[in-house]
Amino acid sequence: MSSMAIEQRPNIVFVLLDTVRADYLGLYGGSLRLKNLDAIARKGTVYEHAIAPGTYTAPSHASLFLGKRAARIKAFTADPMKNYDSNIDPMVEHVKYISKKDITLAAKLRYMGYETALFSNNPFISKNTGLADGFEYIDNIWLDTKVLNSKGITRFALNLIANKQARNSLINLAYALTFLMRKQRVDRLYISLKRALDKHFAKQYGFYKLDSGASKTNKKIAKYLDTKSTDRCKFLFVNYMEGHEGYPTNLITNEFIDQEKWLYMAGLSNEENVKIISEAYKKRLAYLDSKLAELMQILKQKGVLDNAVVVFASDHGQAFMEHGLMYHNMFPFNELVHVPLVVARYADGKQVNTKERVEKKVSITALHNSILEIGRGAADDIDGKLRKDNFVFSDHVGITEVWDTHLLELLRRRSVNADKIYRIKKQANTFATAVYYKEFKLIIYKNKRIELYNLKDDPEEKDNIIGKNRSIAIEMLNASKAM
Repeated sequence: MSSMAIEQRPNIVFVLLDTVRADYLGLYGGSLRLKNLDAIARKGTVYEHAIAPGTYTAPSHASLFLGKRAARIKAFTADPMKNYDSNIDPMVEHVKYISKKDITLAAKLRYMGYETALFSNNPFISKNTGLADGFEYIDNIWLDTKVLNSKGITRFALNLIANKQARNSLINLAYALTFLMRKQRVDRLYISLKRALDKHFAKQYGFYKLDSGASKTNKKIAKYLDTKSTDRCKFLFVNYMEGHEGYPTNLITNEFIDQEKWLYMAGLSNEENVKIISEAYKKRLAYLDSKLAELMQILKQKGVLDNAVVVFASDHGQAFMEHGLMYHNMFPFNELVHVPLVVARYADGKQVNTKERVEKKVSITALHNSILEIGRGAADDIDGKLRKDNFVFSDHVGITEVWDTHLLELLRRRSVNADKIYRIKKQANTFATAVYYKEFKLIIYKNKRIELYNLKDDPEEKDNIIGKNRSIAIEMLNASKAM
C-alpha cells in the first residue's frame, strides 16, 4: 500500500497485561472466560503461538522497545547472583536496562510525528530504568505510590537493602547471633521471619485487593486525554499489574497462604496451597478484564478509536509449580513464555472485523517492526503474514531476587532451610534460551544441558526427545548462536 499522510495514520494503543499466561484463557482453550477480551478477540486477530522474549518484565520490555533479543542486550548478560551488589536496587533508582545511545520504539514513533505517552503500573517501566525513554508523557503509577512514597518499616527495609554497608553489617551481626542458638532453632526462626516479612509486604502492597492500580490508571488516562493530549496521532503504552503476584487468596480461604515462591520451590510450603494461589490469580485476571472494558470505553469517548490499532499482549506468563517452578523469572517453559496476543483495528469508534487466527509462532519482539510499519504509514494494521523469521527465541537471563544472596551464603552453614533456598536460587539462576521452530522447542541451558520437545505431541513439555532428534536440535542450536 502507498504511504499514508501522518494525519491519516492510526493511533496505536499497546495494552500490556503484565504476567498473563495464554493457556489459562478461554480464547486459548483454557477455563478462564474473559468476557471483554474474548469479545475483542472474536472480531480481531488472535496469535495462537505468541512467545515472550524474556521470562520477566525488564528483558521482555527492553526486547520489545529495542527490537532485539533479550540475550543480545548488554544489561542482561551479567550473572545476577555473581554481581548481586550491583543488581540490588529496591528503589529502582540506579539500574539501567536501556542506554542513552539506544533508540526505543517510542522515540522512533515520536520522531515520525506521534504523540507518545506511558502509563506504567510496573516500577521497572520507568524513566529511572531507561525503559520509558522516548515517551513525552510518563506516569509511573506503581513506582510513585508504592515505592517512592512507602513509609514506616517498608521504607526502612528498602533503604536498608539498598545500602550495601548497612545491609551487610546487619547480616553479619545476625549470622553471629545464630551461634547462640541451636541449628534447629535457627531453622525455625529463619522460616518464621520470612513468613512475617511476606505478611507485612502483602499488606503494604495490597496483595489481597483485586485492584493493583487499574482503576487509578484508567482515571489517569482519561485525564491525560482531556487535558494534555494533542491533535497528533498517538502511541499510548499501558501496563496493568493485576496478573502479577501476590494474589487475593483471602477471597478463597480465611487461612494465611504463603505466597513466597522460594518456599514452594524449596519444598518448605504445602504445595496444595498453590491451587488456591492460582485460583486467586484467575480472579485478578477476571477483574482486569472488567477494567479493559472501562479502558476501551474511555478510548472511544475521547475519540482515540476513531482510527486506531489496539494491541493486547503480555510480557511473560506465570508458573504454578509446573516443572517445579513458581511464578516467573524462571526457565522458559510454555507456562512462562506462551502469552496472549490479540490485535484489534478500529474505525469510527467501532472494531473492524478481521476475524483471523495466526497459527505461526511469533515473538512479541517482532511487534517492534510491525508497529513501526504503521508509524511510517506503510501499513494500517499489524499483519501476522509479515512475519518472515523461522526461529523464535525466549531468553531467561537470570533471577532478579538477589538481595539476600550474602545472607544465604552465610546462613546456609547454620540452617538447612536457608541452604535449600540458596541451592534452588542458584539452580534457577542458570541462563537458558528457548528456541521454537515448527512443532519443536529446544531449551539450551548455560550449564550445557539441552532439552528438546515436540509441542504438537507433548504440549506440557514432559518428554525430552533430544536423543531421538539430534539433527533438528543442532539446526536450532546453530540458529540460536547466529541470531
